[in-house]
Amino acid sequence: MSNNGRGKVKSFDADKGYGYIEGDNGELFFVERISINMDLEVLQPGMLVNFTIVQGNPEKERIATNITMDF
Repeated sequence: MSNNGRGKVKSFDADKGYGYIEGDNGELFFVERISINMDLEVLQPGMLVNFTIVQGNPEKERIATNITMDF
């Protein structure tokens, strides 16, 4: 099951290729570089984004995929 989310980039490590997005409700979502659907390969903290939420591992935070910029 997946649904859409909106939030801002909390952190992103360009060397490691992953980071976190904080959703509008405060929930953290894990994101990998491969999930970014834009010309950018790196997300900058504070950047507003839209994404698809995937459940992921029950013991960890949910996953954000299909990341696009929110203008």
